[in-house]
Amino acid sequence: MGLTDTIFTYINNRKTRKEIQGTYNQAADSNYKARSVFVAQNISKQQLLLVSNDPNDDDVYTMSFESKTPGVDYIWGDNKEPECMIVSGGENDARVRALMPFVRKSQQENVSVIALHNSDKDLEAMIQDNSIESEFVSQSGLYYDVFRGMSVEDMAYYLYDAMPKDTKPAAESLLHALLEVVLRTDGTITFSNLAAFPIHDLKDKLDSLQTTGVLPLAEYREIDHYYMSGSSELDSVRIFLNKLSRQAESVFGKPRATTCNIKKILNHHGVIAIDVGNVNNDLVFDLVVSHLMLLQSQGRNFSILLDELPLSRFSKARDLIRGRTYSISSRDFISDISGGEKSSDELFSEITGNVNTIVLLKHTSGTSCHKWSNHFGQYHKIQVKQSIAQFNKYNDMMTDGDNRSISVEEKDVPRVRAESIGKLSGSLACIQNSEGILFAEI
Repeated sequence: MGLTDTIFTYINNRKTRKEIQGTYNQAADSNYKARSVFVAQNISKQQLLLVSNDPNDDDVYTMSFESKTPGVDYIWGDNKEPECMIVSGGENDARVRALMPFVRKSQQENVSVIALHNSDKDLEAMIQDNSIESEFVSQSGLYYDVFRGMSVEDMAYYLYDAMPKDTKPAAESLLHALLEVVLRTDGTITFSNLAAFPIHDLKDKLDSLQTTGVLPLAEYREIDHYYMSGSSELDSVRIFLNKLSRQAESVFGKPRATTCNIKKILNHHGVIAIDVGNVNNDLVFDLVVSHLMLLQSQGRNFSILLDELPLSRFSKARDLIRGRTYSISSRDFISDISGGEKSSDELFSEITGNVNTIVLLKHTSGTSCHKWSNHFGQYHKIQVKQSIAQFNKYNDMMTDGDNRSISVEEKDVPRVRAESIGKLSGSLACIQNSEGILFAEI
């Protein structure tokens, strides 16, 4: 016999008040297990605003925590290995605290972390305090020496891959010839010296290297072949390199002696935080992601942390995290995946399908609140109500007394109401993992 059948049996048999109370308890226990939403102690029901318009429809459950940091402990979970997670909403410092377990677990398991962010100083401070070794790449920090240890063939493809999609394949050949000449004249490759090189004089520079004996004839003929194959793309390559140089200088500054060493940090299982600046620096972001994907293809293992970077705009970023361990932090994850080149519903399902932990702080967008509420799903709620009808003596046929009755209502309701997410306060968060959903301070 199910719980509902038991309740109606009690009603029909007009059981005592004690037995009716037992029916209440059964319904509450069923709701508790079906909903799987818990509230750390010392959090008030009014603060959570989890009550509906009906004061009797109160749905807040509490659980005991010995820890003074239940929110962070719940994010940490039972698994010591880093797991995919999303942190969305609220103030930046609260999101950074929620990301700390991801960084620390990666470091404890000797997994390097690459953090791509948009000028998040709080994130950098947290990384510095929770990493074995760290480097910070930005205009005021280390310079991003992307070409360190890269072959000319990889450099040429790397740059060509970042060019507009309608660029002809001949541009890669021209880039190959340009890189060979710049390496022999400057001794190094940077975004700046590629853009500064007089590309329309490339053929004359190449011939000069051969006549002065810098280039053996065989090498000269190979490089000249690359040049002749791509000479029709001189203008498109020049325009691309100038745009790239301006963006790179605005993000990483001018080349200097203090350059980052990504491969060294990966070997030491440290953390690299790369400030890719404003999302309008699309070329720089694209090249950084391409570099990381190249390292992945070489067998390098690292976790990815993306902070305030709209995934809908960058297909390469989605490729970077696919099949990897990642964390995504954003003021509003829902808005970040909307309006891009890929359907937000499809992208939302793809990303959340790989996520173990979701941390939601206060959201200002009603659309986002409802999206997350729908994601958490519903549960089958059983509600028991008791009513008392009183009557006084009316005539000889009636006496004083009362009539007690209970009613049972069943309905599917959200595990977490949209209003609850929209009205969270301070660093109070809704945290979901495999164990259920917890409301607690981060």
